Amino acid sequence: MSKLYINKRYFTDKKAKWVSFEDTQDLTETKKDIYGKCVPCITNLYDQLKDGKTAIDLGPAFTCWKVVVVLDSMEECVDLLSELETLLSDDMKVKGRFGSVDETKETKVIVFNVSGESQRKKLSEMLQVCSKRVNPRATITYHRGCAELYHELFGDWKLWKKTSLVKKPEAIQPIIQRIRKVLFWDKET
Repeated sequence: MSKLYINKRYFTDKKAKWVSFEDTQDLTETKKDIYGKCVPCITNLYDQLKDGKTAIDLGPAFTCWKVVVVLDSMEECVDLLSELETLLSDDMKVKGRFGSVDETKETKVIVFNVSGESQRKKLSEMLQVCSKRVNPRATITYHRGCAELYHELFGDWKLWKKTSLVKKPEAIQPIIQRIRKVLFWDKET
């Protein structure tokens, strides 16, 4: 049975929008992924959009999976993680975050970062069991890539190809600005 560790911000600052968790005590995998996967993936998208391309090589976003559980509160998110611990085997790696970008929303989500379709399927099945124990009304979905960036540009992830055409050209400039804020803290580049 694996143990899940929650970022200490959850316990010290209940106002945190997002709280990371994973099965490594110091959240080393999450930290490694941010700079080793997420930043290069977002930079890949940013560079292509800045260059005026409309056929975008999705790169790692094409094989990046997110499993999302919608719950009623931060406490339910923690309860779900506790339930999941009882089902996890030591060979299954789990990491992600929970919370909400919009603090005014009544619901909270847990976003699991998953590295492959077989793990996505296995985790989704486990979460169906766990969510029924915590909140039978919980919904579980999954998708490719970061919804905040890719879905607005490319539409339904089920239709994506490794190289996808931008479906909503009017979203390009707002996405470039959003990425600039994340990567460069809104400095002009």
